[in-house]
Amino acid sequence: MCRWFIYYGNDIIFEDILYKHNNSIIKQSYLKKYTPFLEESNYRDHEINVDGFGIGWYIENNNNPCLYTSIKTPWSDFNFRRLSKILKSKLIFAHIRAIKPFSSGLIHEFNCHPFLYKNLLFMHNGDLKNFRSYIKLVINNIDDKILSNLKGNTDSEYIFLLIISFLKDSTINIKNIKNAILEVINFIKTITTQVFSFNIAITNGKFIIFTRYISNHEKPPSLYYKFFDKNICISSEPIDIDDEWIYIPKNVIGFYEDKEVVFEKI
Repeated sequence: MCRWFIYYGNDIIFEDILYKHNNSIIKQSYLKKYTPFLEESNYRDHEINVDGFGIGWYIENNNNPCLYTSIKTPWSDFNFRRLSKILKSKLIFAHIRAIKPFSSGLIHEFNCHPFLYKNLLFMHNGDLKNFRSYIKLVINNIDDKILSNLKGNTDSEYIFLLIISFLKDSTINIKNIKNAILEVINFIKTITTQVFSFNIAITNGKFIIFTRYISNHEKPPSLYYKFFDKNICISSEPIDIDDEWIYIPKNVIGFYEDKEVVFEKI
């Protein structure tokens, strides 16, 4: 299973937050998984995440996010490591990818998260089991103009475009995106009995919406958050080995805006 990480707060140099911590998102691609407060291991977690990675961020006075994706192993992309010493942002989305061995998943830059649509960034940690068996039903519910933005073939990107299609009057705000996410979850339940895990995150550079969700009795992938003064990190695994991280419970949707986290049950 993939891993993702969010930073939002004061401007920070990428290297400081993506590389230097004990269990930073880049290190999570090869270190033993670190999921405290869990009674037992989650079989969905992969030991290594080597099938590409991506970083999305916003720069000051520009609503359009920047995006860097690579199919190199996260620790071996020396070009990005060099850039990380000079790049900085208030809001960073980072994702390391793991696909099931011998699955239909393709290692390609177009399949690396985060995904981008206008001023929105999206990333996903989870799996929609047997997605190809009902993909046509998903496609039929994606707006034609929005579908034209499709570049890869991951279930995650299709779900992102489905959420955008379900936005009421196309207005980008927390309420509309929340309702679209919940509508997509309910829609998927109506078209398949297969289990789907759904740890997603969406931002427009000003607010963040995220979920930790699975459609049956099993455990969804892990998710945590922690405040560093006025900055917040939300992460599949803690990036520090300490007990200050808050473990996010199963089947909730979270909102971060104006330096406050709010949760609602799904």
